[in-house]
Amino acid sequence: MVVKRNKEKVSIAMSSYLVNRAKAMVDAEEFGSVSDVISTAMSQFILMYDQAKRDGDTQFLSTHEYVEDAGNMIEGVIKEYLKSPEGKALIKSIIGESLSSPENNKTVIFTESGR
Repeated sequence: MVVKRNKEKVSIAMSSYLVNRAKAMVDAEEFGSVSDVISTAMSQFILMYDQAKRDGDTQFLSTHEYVEDAGNMIEGVIKEYLKSPEGKALIKSIIGESLSSPENNKTVIFTESGR
């Protein structure tokens, strides 16, 4: 017996890495189509997501929460790095290069156009 599933066509944007990996799976005849790869991946993700929610596991954050958490973490790492001897040396190096660059010593003259 053949089971027909109602499928809806959607358009999504994915990184080229993921697209290439999905195509490689199809080329290796592990899946029939890229659509099959994506459907399988989404089905597994949804099962894991639902289970995590039932268990009260917060490993699956919303995109907004994930970006906010990552931003806070990166900001903290940068602040700590800049306090370190290596970070201070980096800042001194950047400032020194910027001040010694001939491009930054040019005088810019602004004129009004049309006069």
